[in-house]
Parts: sequence; C-alpha cells; structure tokens
Amino acid sequence: MAIEVYGKEVLMTLQEAAEKLQGSIKNINASVLMAKRNMSYSANGLTVDEAAAIYLYTIEHKKADRNVSFQLNRILRSTERSELITWLPYLQLLLNTLKKLPSMSGKIWRFAPGNLMDSYQTDCVWSGFSSCTKSLSVVKGLLNKSDVYTIFQIECVNGKEIQNYSSRPDEDEVLLLPSTYLRVKDKKRLKNGSYLVVLQERDSQHLHSTETFGFSSSMLEINRTDQGFTASEIQANNQPKYKRWLDCQFHQNSGKSIMTPKDLQTIMQDPPGNIDNAILNCVQGSMIGMALGDALGAHAEFRPRQYMMEHPVRDLEGGGTWGLAKGQFTDDTSMALCLANSLVSCGDFIPYDQLVRYKWWYRSGYMSSTGQCFDIGMATRQSLHEFERRQQRFAREHDISIRQIDFLSDPELLTIFKVDCSEDGVAGNGALMRLAPVPLFFHKYPSYAVEFSGISGIITHGDLKAYDACRYYGALIVAALRGETKEQLLSNSFYYNHATWFNNKLLVPEVMAIAKGSYKKKGGYNEGIRGKGYIVNALEAALWAFWCDENSFEIGALNAVNLGDDTDTTAAIYGQLAGAYYGYKNLPKKWVKHVYALSFIECLCKWIVYEGQMWQPKSHALNSLESKSRSNSDVLMAAQSKYISNSVPNMNQEFTQTPTNSENQLVSKLSRSSVKSAYSTTQDIYEKASTTQSNVRPKSIAKPVQISHNDMIRTDYYGAAGLGHNHVQSTHETNNGLYGRYHVRHTDQS
Repeated sequence: MAIEVYGKEVLMTLQEAAEKLQGSIKNINASVLMAKRNMSYSANGLTVDEAAAIYLYTIEHKKADRNVSFQLNRILRSTERSELITWLPYLQLLLNTLKKLPSMSGKIWRFAPGNLMDSYQTDCVWSGFSSCTKSLSVVKGLLNKSDVYTIFQIECVNGKEIQNYSSRPDEDEVLLLPSTYLRVKDKKRLKNGSYLVVLQERDSQHLHSTETFGFSSSMLEINRTDQGFTASEIQANNQPKYKRWLDCQFHQNSGKSIMTPKDLQTIMQDPPGNIDNAILNCVQGSMIGMALGDALGAHAEFRPRQYMMEHPVRDLEGGGTWGLAKGQFTDDTSMALCLANSLVSCGDFIPYDQLVRYKWWYRSGYMSSTGQCFDIGMATRQSLHEFERRQQRFAREHDISIRQIDFLSDPELLTIFKVDCSEDGVAGNGALMRLAPVPLFFHKYPSYAVEFSGISGIITHGDLKAYDACRYYGALIVAALRGETKEQLLSNSFYYNHATWFNNKLLVPEVMAIAKGSYKKKGGYNEGIRGKGYIVNALEAALWAFWCDENSFEIGALNAVNLGDDTDTTAAIYGQLAGAYYGYKNLPKKWVKHVYALSFIECLCKWIVYEGQMWQPKSHALNSLESKSRSNSDVLMAAQSKYISNSVPNMNQEFTQTPTNSENQLVSKLSRSSVKSAYSTTQDIYEKASTTQSNVRPKSIAKPVQISHNDMIRTDYYGAAGLGHNHVQSTHETNNGLYGRYHVRHTDQS
C-alpha cells in the first residue's frame, strides 16, 4: 500500500498510538502529554495531536533507546519488519502530519563520524526519517576539531521544516521522509581533514511507497476509531477534549511571558456534558467567594488590628499593600486555582501533580493575577524547594529527563515519590486558604473528600493541626453542598454527627475545641479571635465570621478582614464556606463584577462539577481505606478511652473532659502515624485508579503530568552540544544515537 493512500486512512489519536508503544518506549505517556502541552497552539492547519506527533519525535533522552526517533528509525532500517506492526499507528499519524506541511527546497546538512566517501559511489535511498538542519553552523558546533567526519550537503526538494513543532526550535530542523532517493553529486576532502559528500534529492516512487517497509495493504489493517478522535475526546466544537487552558501556557511571541487566567479566557472551553446547576451555584459561590475575600483583604494585608479600627475596610478597593487593581487576588486564590486545575486535568486527586502546579506558580507565575508569584508564605516556599530537590534526585535515580519529571505518569513511580515535602510542626494557614477545590470536587463521597482535604494540606504544611483543620473545614464545605442548614454546620456536635466522614479519626484537641464551638464569641477580637497566620487562629476566625455574619456574605467578609493581620487569607477562608452555603447568586453583585478573571473561574467551576460528578472510587480501594482507617482509629480510641467512651455512644454529647499534656503528645504522635498510614493507602488508590478501568468512562488524562517552567522557557537541557542531543552513556554507541538525529548511520542506505 502506498504511503499516500495509507495516509488517507482514519487516524488514531496520538494517545492511542502511544499506548501501543508502551512496551517499546519507557514512560512514553509522559512524553506524549508533554508534547501535547507544548503544542497547544499550532499552524498550517495541524491539530494538537498532529503537531504533538512531530514534537514527540524530536524529544530525546540521555539513553537513546528511550527516544522515539531512534527506535522508529532502527525498525525502519531493519530487515525484520515484524516490530513495525506496533509502530504503524504512530507512523501513520506522523507521515500524514508531515504531508500537510509545505515542502522546502534548498541546502540542508547532516554528518557522520569517519570517512564514508567510499560508501557513496552512486545513487542511494535513506530508509528512515533523516533529521537535517538548515544551519551549517549548528553541525559545526557538534564536531570535535581533532576528529574526522563526513559532512553531507543535501540539495533537497521535499524537506519538511519542523522548527515550529520541535522540542528544540533553535535547531532549524528539516526532516526527509523515509525512502528518500538521493544522487551523489560531488565528493571531496576538506582542508581540515574531514570529507564532504554532496547529495541531490530526486523525486521517486520510493518516497511514496510502503513496499520498502515490506508491508502489504492487508498487513496495514489496524484497529481504528470511526473518527480522528474517540467520541469521549470530542467536544461540540470538534476540538479534542484536552483542557490545555488549564496548563502552563506562555504567549507565542515570548517564551517567558506567561498567560494569566485572564488571558486564558480566550481559549477555555465549557465541559461537553450536563451538570447540576444547584451544585454549580454552590461551587461557584465557594470559589468566587474565596476570590472575593482574598481581593477584599489584599488591600489591607499585614495591617494590625489598631490600624483596621482606625481605617476599617468597607468596600472592595484597589491599591493598598500590593498595589493591585480592584478585584485582583493574591496567593490564596492562585494556589486554589492550581489545585482545582490539577483535579480537573487529572480527573483525580494526585498530590504530585498539585505540587508541580504550585511549583509553576512559584517559578513562573502560573495562575497569578499579575503573571508573577507574590505573597508566598515561608512554609510553602520551603516545601516547594524541598519538592524540587526531590524531583531532581528522583530524576537521577530513575533515569528521567529533568524536562519530563513534571510529567511523571508511571503509577509505580508515583507511589515511590514522597510528596509530604513539609517539615514537621509547620501549621500555617496556607494549607487552609487553598482548600475549597477538594471538597467541592469530591463532595459526592464525603469520606474521600475529608481525607483528601487533609492530605492536600499536609503535603506543604506538615503539622497534624493543618491536616485536621483541613479535614474539618473540608467536611463543612461538603455538608454545605449537601444542603445542610447553617445551624447544622455550626453545631457543636458536627464532628460527631459526621464521624463516619472522618473515618472515626479524632481531631487534635486544638481543632476539636473549634469543632465544639470555641469561635462562638460575640466579642470577636476582644475575646481572642485573631486573623493570624497560625492555622488554628485562621480556622477559628473564619468560622467566627460565618457564625456572626447575619446571613450576609458582605458582612462576614468585612468582619474577617477587619480583624487585621493576615486579612486576605482570613477572608478567603471565610469565603470558601460562606460562598458554598449562600451560593454564587447571593454574593454581592457589586463586588463580583470586579473579580479578576471571573469568566475563567466560572468556567473552571463548571469543570469541577463535571469531572467531580464523573469521579468514582474503586470499590476495593474504598474498602482498603475504610479498613485501614478503622485500624488507625482503634489505636487512637484506646489512647483516649477516658473521654471517648462517654462521647461516642451519644453523638449529641459534648466533650466535658480535657486530655492531659501526656495524652495530647500520645494522640499527636499516633495521629501523625495515622496520617502517614492513611496517605499510603490513598497512594494505592491513585495507582489503582490509573490502572483499573472505570465503568463510567475512560480518563484519558487521569495521570499527573504537568509542564515545567524550564521547559517552557526552552532552557538548554542538552548542553553546549545543543542540536546533537548526544548525552549517551558510552562512546561505543555510534549507531545508537551518540550524535543525535543528525548523525548519518551506515544502515541509512538501502
């Protein structure tokens, strides 16, 4: 069958084609997703999949056998064709894509070590894809002055310029298609001792025939979908259901200018299916309520209480501490958007992916209202530094490119990677300020929502108080979405009434005291309510504001801000619960219209509802979580038997006894162990979720993968060699890619 005919066959998606190559290319899914994210925008009528197919070909690793270009060309140049069967879907997609690109004519260059002049006496056919460059200086930069090479000057007529689709656009790469027919035009020795072979491309049927691959049309019959994309990947506008606008995007005219949430409003898309509008009202209320509280408090952040009494905040304003425009948010909302984007993109709770996105925010300004990271807390900064160190070490230990480490997708590797990056004892409010997306996404499964809420905080804030504050507040948000009244939410027995949501794991005393109503103080600040950075203070202050807000979001948010100190975070935490309870429709319209990137947040909320209603725990994982939680709970209950025994049978009873200091220490120690144990169980959930097929729908993006800021800036990972991609383990691998894609091999000719 001719390539030209074969190219008209219905194509698989790139993801489907890559699935067939998992046995040949290690961790190929990560490379595919990196390629798709870098090729979010394409030209010449190419789809994202088509552009990414070229990008995938150009990605090279330290070990050549992990390179798509090396493995594909090894098979194309081999006389054994059976291996090509698994490569046909990708080969078909790549050829079809390259045919869409205009052909270029002119001089291009390749090279090979040694003297190959005698091997080029007459015409020849290069059987694989041939990577060339339009820049002779690029080739010269790869050569050692003391060695002898053969330089190939090729006068091409059907070259395909792939600079705009390459992982290294600076290389001016031109691809010659398989079976390119070349005539030897001239040969000579150069003054420096190397050799020059001048080749001229000739039009030939070789270029358009798969007979040189040894395949008949019957052998090319492969499983295909009825359309270019599977039905689950098509949206109403016939674009792939790939939510690229949730990922780290940079403006095309500058590799360093990030696209802000407001910029991304131009390319975002609504989910393709129906969603529950009542739930959407709560979700949008929570997310936008958080952004409102954040923006309201940003004006006066770090101002002490005395200043707030003299200059109280009465309305949404610009300027102030950060010089922001009215409605712009700070780190609180930026990190919450990172978390929400992770949940929606992965369709699951993947802490590694969450940390990657926080890193993008820290390093590149991802999801920032200004395009730059600002107002980051010390605890978060420390945890992200530790995460980066672990990534670098992990990449070395597992032979993963540092450019791909953000795209980690192997379930086993995800289980091994330690995501609890915080030091013990870190209990800042940064864990709580970003929480809302987790309970909003998983509200259908309260025990999961509560446990995931705790884990979402502890990966950057390692104290058990942070874990339990997030669990408790997450449970309140879930209850609000499930229609509980304000009286029920603020009940001193809320924890006991929902003990199964907490898997019967007690809260630490500081958080339990809040659950029992310690925040119900009419005197507010005068009775000890503080808007401080300590997570216990922050939780208490937010609940105080909700308790005394007279059923008015505006009153509650202003009360939270006017406590002083960490004004934006206190109000943002208040806004998460109050917004979920009151709903988007009841937020102050005079404020809502000023919220930065409002359309982006509204659309993201739709995706939270859509993906959240699709999510289901695997039954075996649920049983495992409940079993382990019961085991942990038994230990805690034994340690606290003096006061649990009187409380559990009657869920409406209050705590009347206070544990001793020694008991507190024992509870804290055992609870910390319980958190670690529970986390290892959720790791099992992530692994099983990514390998076990759901009976609801396939999750094409159910693994954590995210774009590195280094990659987006196009840092020179390949070193001074640049074009050659020649970091291979040993010098004897001449035919395995020592000189990269631009090296002519003896096996090229056929």
